[in-house]
Amino acid sequence: MKEVHVPSDPRGQATGTAWKPRILVSEFMDPVGLRVLEEHVVVHYQPDLAVDRGTLLRAVADHDALIVRNRTRVDRELLEHAPRLRVIGRLGAGLDNIDLDGARQRGIPVTYARGANAEAVVEYVFAALLHLVRRLSDVSAKVRAGEWPREEFIGRELSGRVLGLLGFGEVGRRVGRVGLAFGMRVVAHDPLITQDDVRGWGLDVPLCAMKDVIAEADVLSLHLPLLPETSHLIGRSAMATMRPGAIIVNAARGGVLDEQALAEALAAGRIAGAVLDVREQEPPPQPDPFASFEHVVLTPHLAGLTVEAQERVGASVARDVLAVLQGGEAVHRA
Repeated sequence: MKEVHVPSDPRGQATGTAWKPRILVSEFMDPVGLRVLEEHVVVHYQPDLAVDRGTLLRAVADHDALIVRNRTRVDRELLEHAPRLRVIGRLGAGLDNIDLDGARQRGIPVTYARGANAEAVVEYVFAALLHLVRRLSDVSAKVRAGEWPREEFIGRELSGRVLGLLGFGEVGRRVGRVGLAFGMRVVAHDPLITQDDVRGWGLDVPLCAMKDVIAEADVLSLHLPLLPETSHLIGRSAMATMRPGAIIVNAARGGVLDEQALAEALAAGRIAGAVLDVREQEPPPQPDPFASFEHVVLTPHLAGLTVEAQERVGASVARDVLAVLQGGEAVHRA
């Protein structure tokens, strides 16, 4: 990405008529979003800055906006190094890597791509779940090796099973809608949603106490932000109440699930399988304790990474960041 350098004085004011706001992008951003920005501002696209903290802190000092994904820590230290910062854009929905209180105290709005990758995450959840219950990787490997093991790979159906959703927001309710289309019975827990909301969306999904959702689910799918109150929400005590043969799907945030407790439950046969797109530490330490489990699908935080979703994410964040820089309001503000 070509950088355009415009001279400015120490206060960041223009020394020439060509001055434009400067935006630093510290992680991958789809070219569609970059093109939206470049029509109006100077874009410094340095997608490896998330892993180069020292350079990041120096670079952010003379920028008016910062756009990140999930690896850049926008904490108090970074905010202190960014006296000109007027807006922060998050290329995604999770906000746990951003100090929202610190930004709020500085009067810096944070905008994010609400719902822009929801369809991609929904498709991922069911693609991974079907892959798991039909054991497609295992059977494919055997057929490639010249075998034809039909009886060995009799699968399981989703129809008739209970899909439990923790979190019934943008992604959760779309997962629920697809679950219903598969013939599953869907139950959900979300303290921010009412049963009237659910009826208004035309969904036959009862809202239940969290403990009941966990206990009833054949498939427990997590769609929660990582907050102090959700950290390790699904741990030993929760897993002890789950149905034998249950499956856990986590395409939300790694810290919501206690990985050590899950490994123990898988080893003991209390949990039959898992889909882990997000981890407590990314990438996870090696050797990965889940690599030896046959009935675990492991992916590198890519549920929302489709071409179409990233185009929507980039364009949405770009428009909101520009709106703030031009004196307006972000549509999707944290």
